[in-house]
Amino acid sequence: MKTISSLLERFSRSLGKDVLAKNVIIACIKEYCGFEISPDDITIKDGTLRIKTSPAKKSEINLNEAKILKAVREQTGQNITKILYN
Repeated sequence: MKTISSLLERFSRSLGKDVLAKNVIIACIKEYCGFEISPDDITIKDGTLRIKTSPAKKSEINLNEAKILKAVREQTGQNITKILYN
């Protein structure tokens, strides 16, 4: 039973980091672009942030990409280097 609880604890810590990073990204986008996106529209993998949103929002995020990436790196400690759009 101890191994199951330790596995669940590790899983919850790992999941918590992803949720925290997504919340930081959402806050940064709201601060620099003036709108919010859903956490379901964000994925982070191998230093790449993928965002699924409308073309108008994509161009606004693209205009502020350097500021957003800098703020996200400072607040999360993750080395996110680029934003891709789906």
